[in-house]
Amino acid sequence: MKIHRTAGLMALALAASLASGGRAYATFDYSTALTITSVSGGGTFTNTATGGSAVLDGTTLTLTNVTRTGFAVPSVNTANIGDVAVTSTTAPPATASFTVGYTDVVTLTNNGPPGTNANGPVTVSGVLTVNQVNTGTGIITNIYNAPSTVTATIGGVILTLNASSFGNPTVNGASGNLGGTITAAVPEPSSVALMGIGLVAAVGVSVRRKRNVV
Repeated sequence: MKIHRTAGLMALALAASLASGGRAYATFDYSTALTITSVSGGGTFTNTATGGSAVLDGTTLTLTNVTRTGFAVPSVNTANIGDVAVTSTTAPPATASFTVGYTDVVTLTNNGPPGTNANGPVTVSGVLTVNQVNTGTGIITNIYNAPSTVTATIGGVILTLNASSFGNPTVNGASGNLGGTITAAVPEPSSVALMGIGLVAAVGVSVRRKRNVV
């Protein structure tokens, strides 16, 4: 009986461990790769390893890649997915107005456990509008294209990017940013927990059968 009782306790411990295993903490990181795809009004653009820039009539819009690390799993996090800066040498009263299309490939990296060490990309895109910009003023707006919410399972962790915000840059001043949230979630380990509970039940059945034989 002592052996049977020990086996039962071990099965209970295993079931509890399996059921709670998915609640362990991991971290995730991300990095972005911004690419300009179009510029209206006869403007020009270039893309490099650090981002892209678009130029028209003395006004330059620059997109710069970012890297962020050490986010907990599970969590919901405010995310900067690219810096935006605007500079201009256009003297008033002249202004520059144009639109800039872009894509943003966000590489998400899971650092397990839970899950495994893995990475993978999600992609969002949008259009930035530079409106009536010169050395003294200007308005910059952003609209994300659909879908602006994208999800990927990376190393067993569900990561969801919701591109939903924009920090306006100041002309010839502070930069702004593309942004939103990144949510990290671990699937409920229901099937694993059921397996552990099954082990407990199996031990119980075995004990009862042995009692009946005796």
